[in-house]
Amino acid sequence: MIMFAMFVGVLVTLFIGVTTAGSMAFISIATYIGMGDATLNNMIRLPSSMYDQVKGITLMAIPFFLLMGNFMNRGGVSKDLFAFARACLGHRWGGLANAAIASCMIMSAMSGSAAAVAAGVGMIAIAEMRNTGYHQPFSCAAIAAGGGLGPIIPPSITLILFASLVPGTSVNALFLGGAIPGILTGLFFIIYASYESRHSNFGKVPAVPMKERVQLGIKAIWALLIPVIVLGGIFIGLFTATEAAAVAAFYSMLLGMFKYRQLKLADLPGIFWATAKSTGQIMFVIATAAFFQHVLLKTRIPHMVVEQMVSTFSSIAPILIMIILLLLLMGCFMEGTAILLITVPIFYPLAQAYDYPTVQLAIVMCIALACGVLTPPVGLNLYVMSSITGEKMMKIGRAAVPFVIIMVIVTLMVAFFEPLTTFLPRALGYNA
Repeated sequence: MIMFAMFVGVLVTLFIGVTTAGSMAFISIATYIGMGDATLNNMIRLPSSMYDQVKGITLMAIPFFLLMGNFMNRGGVSKDLFAFARACLGHRWGGLANAAIASCMIMSAMSGSAAAVAAGVGMIAIAEMRNTGYHQPFSCAAIAAGGGLGPIIPPSITLILFASLVPGTSVNALFLGGAIPGILTGLFFIIYASYESRHSNFGKVPAVPMKERVQLGIKAIWALLIPVIVLGGIFIGLFTATEAAAVAAFYSMLLGMFKYRQLKLADLPGIFWATAKSTGQIMFVIATAAFFQHVLLKTRIPHMVVEQMVSTFSSIAPILIMIILLLLLMGCFMEGTAILLITVPIFYPLAQAYDYPTVQLAIVMCIALACGVLTPPVGLNLYVMSSITGEKMMKIGRAAVPFVIIMVIVTLMVAFFEPLTTFLPRALGYNA
């Protein structure tokens, strides 16, 4: 009953316009007072415990990945990536849509942010897709879906948050676990985009000579080195995730300033301020979610949920279905970071009770939450593409339905076929 009241309270306060962090803080304090634990000593210790949640070195990767994404978008990195992908794929059915999705996949391996990926590719690709005869809502939906790969394909901010919530979980193992499902989802997007483009008779662009493709590939090699620095450095043990993000952010700044010459010194204060603002918002949500988790644990809600589910279901299969459905529903109304922070303290012990692999649970949750960037009314990437093109958000949302279905199918595949997420981590010696 307490859990139901807490979650209803969060949803109600969100609907009336309270921020995610404010909503969780208000409901947590109200519950704390109702339980009689709001003593002076406990309330004095509260800010310190909230700070402890965000001071870990793992979470320091978040501002650096956000900074890298801002440098890439302002520095013109996405332009060369799309030009190379267009040269390789543009002459096929759905070629420009495929090029946009492929660019999103590469950008996802750099920044880990859905909105940053969609914005970076959208500003470059959408005009040419429109001029070639693509239906604009479909073009927006394809790029928005491609951006949704940002939280799945490593490096992923969502997976960094998951690792910070579950002690002993390796960020590297989570990154490896997300690689195959992320690439698989992107390939399914490309197949559907090709089918829809041929069915709707969208235009093609002329084939580019091989010599020009090679030249564009050489030009894009500097941008393609970013995921090599990030992922290669992490997986060979040269960097931690935080160090890799910092090095890649610095490299992206140099690339934008000296290679592409689109990033000026005068742009840096604005970029740093935007990064600090985004980081502050995320960290405040994490801090208030830590208090929310503390209250949940005080009420023994996770323990009671585990006991009830284990006594009711002999298999985890129906529980996984319920988890996925709940995440999809919550994703329509709440931001993914908040959902993750609220639900992991309940879902993780539940998975442990059935010996379900931690990496597999993380990727299932990650993909299910990524659907939320495509589902109104909160769908972040729908807003991003609407702001870029002026297209109505609901039209983009309708065109995005097939992409959401694809993501749900991949979520189910990941949930019930363990090797998709555990093969790479275990092959490289990580505990999955």
